[in-house]
Amino acid sequence: MGASEAYVFATFGVALVAAVFDWRTGRIPNALTLGALLLAVPLHAWLSSPGRTWDGVESSALGAAVCAVPCVIGWRLGWVAGGDVKLIAAMGALGGMSSGLESVFLSLFLASAFVFLRLCWDGVFFRTLGNGLAVAASRTVRRGMSVTPRSELASTLRFGPFALAGAALSLLLHGGLV
Repeated sequence: MGASEAYVFATFGVALVAAVFDWRTGRIPNALTLGALLLAVPLHAWLSSPGRTWDGVESSALGAAVCAVPCVIGWRLGWVAGGDVKLIAAMGALGGMSSGLESVFLSLFLASAFVFLRLCWDGVFFRTLGNGLAVAASRTVRRGMSVTPRSELASTLRFGPFALAGAALSLLLHGGLV
C-alpha cells in the first residue's frame, strides 16, 4: 500500500468513526477531529518520499485550510455545526489536497443532493428556497430589517453519514479497491 492509499484509508477511518458518533449522539467528538488534525501533518511527513517531506506537510496543511475555510464561514453564519467543520478540516488534512478535497467535495455534494431530494419529496422546496432568499436579502440589503426564518421550514442535518459516504466513494475510486 502506497502513501496515497494510506491517506484515503485514514480519511475513511475518521469519517467512519465520526459517522457512528454523529448518527447515535448528534455530536462528533473533539478528540477524534482534533486528534486527526494533529496527527495528519506528521503522517504526511512520515509517509512522504525521501526528500519530499515538506511537500507532504504542505499538502496536509493546505488540504485542511482549503476544505475548512468555506465551512468556517458557514459556521459563523450559523449554517454549519462546529463538529462538522472540524471533521471537514480533518478529512482535508488527512487526505491532503487531492483525496481529502475530493472526499469533502463528494460529502458536500451528497448532502446537498439529499437535502434537495428531501425538500422536493416533502413538497416544500420552493417555499424553503423563498424563505432562504428572504432571510438572505433582509440581512444583506437592509441592516435594520430582519426576516425571521419560518420554523416549519427549518431542520437540521447530521453530516457524519455524508462524510462517510464521500470518503467511501473516494476510497472506491482512488484507494485501489476498484
